[in-house]
Amino acid sequence: MRKKTFSEENLKDAIASTTRALSRDPEIEITFSGAPTDSNLVLPNLPKKKSEIHSYRGIADALACSKRFSSKEIKIETGSEKINFLLNKAEDCRAEILGSKFYPGVNNNLKSRFEDKCKLASNSEDKEDLIELALESWLRQILLNQKLSKNQLNVLSHWKESLNLHGSKFISEFKESLEDQISFSEVTRKLLHEMNLDSLENEETENEEQESNDSNDSDQSQNESDQEELSMESTETDEIDQTESPEDAELGDIDQDGIVDENQEINSNHSWLERLVEQTVNFEYKVFTRDFDEEVNAEEMASAEELQRLRRHLDQLMGPSKSTVSKLAHRLQRFLMAQQNRSWEFNKEEGMLDTSKLHKIITDPVTPLTYKIEKDIEFRDTVVSILVDSSGSMRGRSMTVAAICADIISTTLERCNVKTEVLGFTTKQWKGGESRKRWVEEGKPENPGRLNDVRHIIFKSADNSWRRGQKNFGLMLREGLLKENIDGEALIWSHDRLIRRPEQRRILMVISDGAPVDDSTLSTNPNNYLDIHLRQVIHSIETQSPINLIAIGIGHDVTRYYQKAVTIHRAEELGGVMLEQLTDLFKID
Repeated sequence: MRKKTFSEENLKDAIASTTRALSRDPEIEITFSGAPTDSNLVLPNLPKKKSEIHSYRGIADALACSKRFSSKEIKIETGSEKINFLLNKAEDCRAEILGSKFYPGVNNNLKSRFEDKCKLASNSEDKEDLIELALESWLRQILLNQKLSKNQLNVLSHWKESLNLHGSKFISEFKESLEDQISFSEVTRKLLHEMNLDSLENEETENEEQESNDSNDSDQSQNESDQEELSMESTETDEIDQTESPEDAELGDIDQDGIVDENQEINSNHSWLERLVEQTVNFEYKVFTRDFDEEVNAEEMASAEELQRLRRHLDQLMGPSKSTVSKLAHRLQRFLMAQQNRSWEFNKEEGMLDTSKLHKIITDPVTPLTYKIEKDIEFRDTVVSILVDSSGSMRGRSMTVAAICADIISTTLERCNVKTEVLGFTTKQWKGGESRKRWVEEGKPENPGRLNDVRHIIFKSADNSWRRGQKNFGLMLREGLLKENIDGEALIWSHDRLIRRPEQRRILMVISDGAPVDDSTLSTNPNNYLDIHLRQVIHSIETQSPINLIAIGIGHDVTRYYQKAVTIHRAEELGGVMLEQLTDLFKID
């Protein structure tokens, strides 16, 4: 008995020591019972059979890899519980793959553990229950080049065709983003969306909602018929009103130079740009309802205390990169001041002595001295709007650097008398929010158009000074703010804000990490619905608007959308790229 107890204690000590070393956290407590916390890892009781030791050590190694390679502060979430679950499992798999690549012993333990999981599930015929293990099998196969066992092939077989069909185009992205938690989760989310796993869950939810609504349909039928008569009368009245005001159709026209008529009234619900977009190609973009949309100032979304706390957090994150970005900011400032200051007129009879001609006193003493006069260069009044994609895929380092650069660019341009505004765009809810609920209540009409509640955020307006607006930039890092992204409408909104400005030169800079994605809209419309609309909006701005449009893609090539665009593969490059693009735009024509 003593020998057995001694052996078990030694094994526990060995496993605990190995787990601490692998996690690179010597202070973490390893226990074999209780509830896990931030300061401890909990393992199950030791196995009774010696043959199960490798699999058991795989459990410990998996926890250690997650502790070392995965951050709990980063959470990529969607409106689908199933997708959220699979994203978490894929993140666990990513951490284990990294551990397997670095340590052969860890690789053997994790392989034994995964084999046991597949063995238990290999007899299951429920395809939905096997997606988690199938996804892990597929990732292990492409990222570790592992030959799968019979049990692993069995769980993969139910999803192999779908994973290979939709996942083949993401293999290189998975390999490139393996050490980047946010990018890896975003690639996984795109794969799961391509496999329509989110839409399958939406259909199940909608069926349940439909069943609950069917019982009320018969009671409402008579009311609906009565309301239809009133609606027809109202429509006729509206048509008469429209015919009596034909001049309304002229609002938003542009002159021969492509400049918007300054006397027009631009309505945010149906702006000049929207009317222009409708004329581009035979494609109708519509919004199911705008009743729940929101344009909000950052100050209204958090208390003063929370804004101060988030700002302090941003200042701490700025520490390592602040000096580098500041140097770039000084370069831009010197360039702008040089553009704004002056040039010289030479060969004048009075003014400042032209020292470049002093040598003529010796070579030709008879020649009179020449002078130069300082001449101011007309520097066009300028405003810059920075539109930041505030969707869930930006969470983490990408959003941190975007916030830092918004802060640095704002203060730099303000010193040069260039006004700057910082805007953000996301949605109010996952899974469609109130818009989708109303759609369900109205019987789920086909092709409803945009089916989510958009949220447009003003972090800093152009007329607000940097000192007053800087406290809001920390809000970009707030948990729960970042959801989905409907880029086309955000561009229209930011463009219409700029077009109202009196400045001569107006620049719109978009910072995004990919294509527009809104699960609720894409599950009820064609898959390229938001993509086509974004292309229409960009084309209209680039060809018809006086506004200069540029884009910076984070980790994704956005040149397929924008004519003037650059792509960065590391978030640290963002500050320099922004300043380089601005330098080009500020060059005197």
